[in-house]
Amino acid sequence: MFALVGVLLMPACLKSTEPQPSLLQLNGSWNYTGIQTVPVRETLTGTLTISRESGTSFQGQLVLQGTNSQTQQQRTLSGSVSGSESGTDVIDFDANLAGETAPRRHVGQIVADTITGNWVSSADPAMPSGTFKVVRETK
Repeated sequence: MFALVGVLLMPACLKSTEPQPSLLQLNGSWNYTGIQTVPVRETLTGTLTISRESGTSFQGQLVLQGTNSQTQQQRTLSGSVSGSESGTDVIDFDANLAGETAPRRHVGQIVADTITGNWVSSADPAMPSGTFKVVRETK
């Protein structure tokens, strides 16, 4: 009986853990622009770098320069990114930026080499949110 169970479960153990071919083709550098509208208006510029893909998921880094629209004070935000395609041409990713209490969830529509959408950090008491656009850097 145990031998039969072992034979039936063996194929599940043999499933590959290797990265799967990318279905998204997002690898590379993307120019990021955005606006934080809450709690303080801030202009965001920087680079999204996608370094790993597998199937419909991806990982990378985001480095941003935030400029307060009223005071012109600047700050640097950076951290890891992980996400996936969550529907036809819909990209959903979290940016875990250093010094922030919660990830910024980005949801956007991808058309050719441009992704546009909204982001929010709902677990943060200040509820930062805004819009974003990323455009693939041409080589």
